[in-house]
Amino acid sequence: MTKYFISFLMAAGLSLILTPLVRSFARWANVLDLPSERKIHKKPVPLLGGLPIFLSFNLAIVLGLIFDKDLFKESILSNWQGLFICQLIILALGIFDDVKHLQPWAKLMLQIVAGTVIVFFGFGIEAITNPVTGNLIKLGFLSLPFTVFWLVLIANALNLVDGLDGLAAGTSFIAAATIFGISYFNQNIGVSIAAIALAGSILGFIRYNFYPAKIFLGDSGSLLLGFLLAVFSIQGSSKGATLVAVLAPVLALGLPIMETLLSMIRRFVRSIHLIDYPTKNGNFRALYFRGFSVFKPDKDHIHHRLLKLGYSQRQAVTALYGICIGLSVLALLSVAFNNINLIAFLGAIVIAVFVGIKSLKYQEFKILESGLLMPVFNFPVINSRLFHAFFDLAIVSFSSFLCLTLIFRGFGGPEKLLFIQSLPLLLLIKIIVFYLSGIYKKSWAYSSLEELISLFSAVFLSVLISAVVLEAVFGIEAFGGLVFFVLDFYLLLTFAGGFRFSYRILTNYYKKSLSRKGKKALIYGAGYKGSTVLKEIRHNGDYPVYPVGYLDDDPAKRGKDMHGCPVLGSIDDLERILSDIDVSEIIISSSKIAKNKINKLAELCKQRGVIVRQFEFRFYEFP
Repeated sequence: MTKYFISFLMAAGLSLILTPLVRSFARWANVLDLPSERKIHKKPVPLLGGLPIFLSFNLAIVLGLIFDKDLFKESILSNWQGLFICQLIILALGIFDDVKHLQPWAKLMLQIVAGTVIVFFGFGIEAITNPVTGNLIKLGFLSLPFTVFWLVLIANALNLVDGLDGLAAGTSFIAAATIFGISYFNQNIGVSIAAIALAGSILGFIRYNFYPAKIFLGDSGSLLLGFLLAVFSIQGSSKGATLVAVLAPVLALGLPIMETLLSMIRRFVRSIHLIDYPTKNGNFRALYFRGFSVFKPDKDHIHHRLLKLGYSQRQAVTALYGICIGLSVLALLSVAFNNINLIAFLGAIVIAVFVGIKSLKYQEFKILESGLLMPVFNFPVINSRLFHAFFDLAIVSFSSFLCLTLIFRGFGGPEKLLFIQSLPLLLLIKIIVFYLSGIYKKSWAYSSLEELISLFSAVFLSVLISAVVLEAVFGIEAFGGLVFFVLDFYLLLTFAGGFRFSYRILTNYYKKSLSRKGKKALIYGAGYKGSTVLKEIRHNGDYPVYPVGYLDDDPAKRGKDMHGCPVLGSIDDLERILSDIDVSEIIISSSKIAKNKINKLAELCKQRGVIVRQFEFRFYEFP
């Protein structure tokens, strides 16, 4: 451990000395980041922050190699000349961009060249871990494009988060420290030395880069750090051929990767436009795309959103440091515990990311509120019974595969053979049962409890018949016992139900969002008819009001919630409620409410200027 500690201190000390010298040089050479509308800082700040990190990092490595000759035998250090040349290419590209401002496509091409060069020097992704089985998949001739893609992705990802003082440098420090932990656990001494030295050189630089920054990383720094971290993440987990070896480096660099993917999705969604074409039967809603560009800069990255939500620069950076540390802890846990439940682990991460992105309140992700996804469900192909049947064939196959993989913790020879032999029977039985159950005749756009019960019955019956047939043909123990069929029932019901009810869920969400755009209203009567009134208002976009609560004279209903609307009180509480909530209308849901109470309601509302309406369903005899 002593050699790691010395490398870290040596790199940090050199960086502390060299950074102010480079800062003075950048001022003298007029290499400054000038304020603009898209940038946050208000005065010119020197660039070239990658130069002191490059010098301190490489000096620390060279001095370590001089004092300990055995390090020449370690991976990555044994081929340091090749990595040094590639660093020079990336650093020169970054410095040239800081001074002359290259076009995005030119930077991308030069990064691809640098990535190609480093593969020829022996640094590359030769195999990846199958996250399901844990087996290594040899890439062969695909090694070059995979490696170049990873290097370019991380280099540009780090460049994207370089928007607040200390953010990119701090993120890189945490990632480098995490890669050190991963490589140390995998007994990869060379990468451990390189990663800890890089962490030290970054730490010395952060002293001058944290808010208010005296020097910026610039493209010279962000591209160099991204490039080095990408290389180290490849090499650092190469000895860990475990189920999660491919996951750890992704988590270690989680924030930059998340920012990159989010930016691409945002810019793509922003290019989606909706247009209504008039037809004989009304308007036909269609989608078209215009103005999509991955390279188009904006001021809506994660750190920008935090500032718009009221965070200061220090608070935003600290919050993002916390996210990086959390992801790094998960990366280290995924390496330390080989028996970790990967599906639950990834599921928790996906849910956390979804909640985090939702809290940032991006306008682009209000796509449901504008109804842009609705036309997709109206395509004739998706509405056809044939499409539903093909989809069911796919989910039956996937469910069976997933069951075998989870039960036997892999998909090896015996499981694969069993899957191939049993799949035709499973497909035949389940599709026939689905067809005879009538689920292909149902309109899922208006699905309710009846459709859910029908689907539940069809899935249960299909799994039960499958269990009987497979027991007779293969024996139930071949599938790991009854647990296979219990798990198959759960997965099949989840996938089939999720597909069929997704349209109803999205439609309800969309119409509920639309209903909130009118004036506030109360519904008098929290019974069955009151529930019907609420649903009618939400599902019919013609009403100019949206309900915010119920009035009901039954004390037992007070404080309860019906379809997302609370029972606020009785008519005796009306004055207090109207004082607290700016209500424009009160809708009487039932004709059975006593006359004296309606008169009292009308009198109170007249004093307050609140409209009273009676909602009725009537049957008229057609003349």
